Amino acid sequence: MKKIGLTIVMTAFLCSSGFFKKGEDGSYSVDTSAVEKKATDAAAVASAKADELSKQAGDLSSAAIEKIKEQAAKFTVPKDEVVTDLSKSMDDIKAKVAAMDPVKLTAYLNQYTTVFTDTKAKVADYTQQVKDLKWTQKWSKKGKELKEQLKQYNTQFSGLKEQCTLYLDKLESLGLDPASLGIDLSAYGL
Repeated sequence: MKKIGLTIVMTAFLCSSGFFKKGEDGSYSVDTSAVEKKATDAAAVASAKADELSKQAGDLSSAAIEKIKEQAAKFTVPKDEVVTDLSKSMDDIKAKVAAMDPVKLTAYLNQYTTVFTDTKAKVADYTQQVKDLKWTQKWSKKGKELKEQLKQYNTQFSGLKEQCTLYLDKLESLGLDPASLGIDLSAYGL
């Protein structure tokens, strides 16, 4: 008895709610157009809100990046420190990088890029000097010195590239794009 009463109440509710429409032929059909319209309107409002929040996030992100760039420009990293870091173990460099904030990372990467570009030029210069040696000079004292310098700069060159990737990985793990911070990675071939 309770089931029949409940069924009659639900049927009465559905009929009075406007979901059922009586057609010209006397049959009933379910009208969901009002519900679909409300759902479409709600989706449009949600999409507009998401766009607004996305724009706000982009504005905040741009402001944060500008602040990092300004602070990094004030922070100076001596070239000697970058070159000295080459003699340290990778574990020491990893520990140093792990403790850095985005400002220091940006400043270090800018200085690494400068040192890297300088080293790349020295490698090219010494390579050319070694190539320009006459056959008899290649085994002379001057030839050996040039080859040793070239070897040192090649070692420095590869060490800089390896350490730079640690700084880049840390920066990217913080969700920052090096290019948006003005860091030129073209010298590294990245």
